[in-house]
Amino acid sequence: MLTLEQMKNLLDDPSLNDEQILEIRDQLYALAEIIYEKWQQDKKAGKLPGKKGPELDDWYSSQESIPSGR
Repeated sequence: MLTLEQMKNLLDDPSLNDEQILEIRDQLYALAEIIYEKWQQDKKAGKLPGKKGPELDDWYSSQESIPSGR
């Protein structure tokens, strides 16, 4: 989880108080959870572009074995 200090640095808006910053952080986490759940549903249903069903799982597995170069 992002700390208050990290959020302050990311937002870079001195007009926001600590409570507002923490509320923004909480809302971002809630949005991320919704997006992740939708992605999981689409993945399971084979709705992601270019890949369907089990092929998608195979594609994701193969991507994990590729070095990212970082």
